[in-house]
Amino acid sequence: MILLVFKPFLRPLAAALAVMLVCLAPAAMAQEPWFEQDSLNAGMSSAPATLDRATPMAALETFLYLADHGHFSAAAHLLDLSDVAPGDQQFVGTERARMLSVILERKVVIPWSSLEDRPDGWLSGSAEDNDTGRVRRSILIDRMERGGHLVPLRLNRIKAADSDEPVWVFSRQSVDNIPALYALYGPTDLELALPDWLRAPAFWGMFLWEVLFLPLVVLGALILATLAYRMLRRLGDTAQRRAARFLARSLKWPAAITIFAATIGTATSRVLVVTGIIDAVVSPLVLISYVVAITLAVVLVIDEVFDRISVSTATELADPQNAHLRAVATTISAARKFVIVIATLAASGVVLSSITAYGTLGISLLASAGALTIVLGFAAREVLGNILASVQIALNRSARIGDQLLFEGHFCTVERIDFTYVQLMIWNGTRLIVPVSTFVSDPFENWSIEEPEMVRPIELTLAHGVDVERLRQVFLDLLSYEDPADVSPMDRAKVNVTGQDAIGIKVRFELPTANPATFWDVECRVREALLAEAARIERETGARIFPILPHDATPA
Repeated sequence: MILLVFKPFLRPLAAALAVMLVCLAPAAMAQEPWFEQDSLNAGMSSAPATLDRATPMAALETFLYLADHGHFSAAAHLLDLSDVAPGDQQFVGTERARMLSVILERKVVIPWSSLEDRPDGWLSGSAEDNDTGRVRRSILIDRMERGGHLVPLRLNRIKAADSDEPVWVFSRQSVDNIPALYALYGPTDLELALPDWLRAPAFWGMFLWEVLFLPLVVLGALILATLAYRMLRRLGDTAQRRAARFLARSLKWPAAITIFAATIGTATSRVLVVTGIIDAVVSPLVLISYVVAITLAVVLVIDEVFDRISVSTATELADPQNAHLRAVATTISAARKFVIVIATLAASGVVLSSITAYGTLGISLLASAGALTIVLGFAAREVLGNILASVQIALNRSARIGDQLLFEGHFCTVERIDFTYVQLMIWNGTRLIVPVSTFVSDPFENWSIEEPEMVRPIELTLAHGVDVERLRQVFLDLLSYEDPADVSPMDRAKVNVTGQDAIGIKVRFELPTANPATFWDVECRVREALLAEAARIERETGARIFPILPHDATPA
């Protein structure tokens, strides 16, 4: 009833709301082209007439020019000192301009490509349509670590109430962080104690002391890492406690990498602070080294744990009674691969997500990640195929660690299933290394995959008049002397004549075996005994057992 009363008003009301939304949308989405505030650096003297703060690029270039020539009082006009008392702005501004110049020189790689030389700081769109983009009133120069978190260094476009034109200056928050950042990245006491000739500029924006210092740091880091590796390796060989040996073996490489990275990181950020161009390379590499060390430690520790809970040798696993252990060993091998893949992916994610903190270097790496992935994928397609094939073996268990099989004519035992290859131990003790993709694609006989029992044929060519029944009894008697664990079930032991020709008859002695690991020895032993017994019967009875070839026949 109520809806019927208001129904005539619903259509006009909806139309009015639509018109309001259309009118208010541009106003809601529009962004002011600058920040407005009552005043800008009211406590300072008037800015020089030649001071160019109209565009972000001009503002940064002007600051660097004034700082290089020691005009820090003039450079202070490029800082927003709103949080400083007006009476202190001249002195504090001069000092912070000096500190900021040092920070820019030592820590920051300026992203000149993102700075536009136009007042609105326009961020261009695509190359095909340069009219697309947006106006900016705040531009990020860099992010720097302070107290466990990153603080930005920004240029803001400010319009003071008593000024006709907006200007670009370093933001108020950035100016507030300058003293703390200078304490972290400014020259250390050791650097200040260096002679002037070592603090002279060298090349690529570096000081002479950096050219001499960095090779020594790398050499020292290598020496310390090598000592740590050798100490842990020795501990892993000689420690009395099993846990100590376990940890030493697992952590020798992670410890060496960590010490190497920590030495370089500490020396370049605490002992002597290197310049921005060097820090832009060193900091990401130190981070990557830490991530690699942690990942390697996790993988190696878990790998050692898997070694402890698995049967040690493939020979033990080949025992038919250990079929369940073969499945466990293969599952452990698959778990190892899973851990390595997950750890590698997690480490890659940490590196790629963290490296963006290093400004243009991180952006460049991320920008080239797509092309790099294509190149690496094409180059490593066979390796990636082998890795996927190894996962396939682990899942379908077509071959388990400890399985005995016939591969390309070789009787061998599966000793190891790695990411890219399968290691087979041949009966003579040598190893056959097969790419996983080849192992998966080529057929092979697996004598352990289901029941280990099988029948091994011993085929002999005998004379036409041989007493097969007597040889059958000899064969069964020989089997009765063998270990029942190796020869069974006896009801499958048979002797059959499978063919004949002008030379003789083909007799097949069917040997049942229950252990693929011992069948070869049993088969050879039974064949040798059959031949010896047949020769004895021939001597005693005078009846020919073995056929005479035509060229061996002699006149009677």
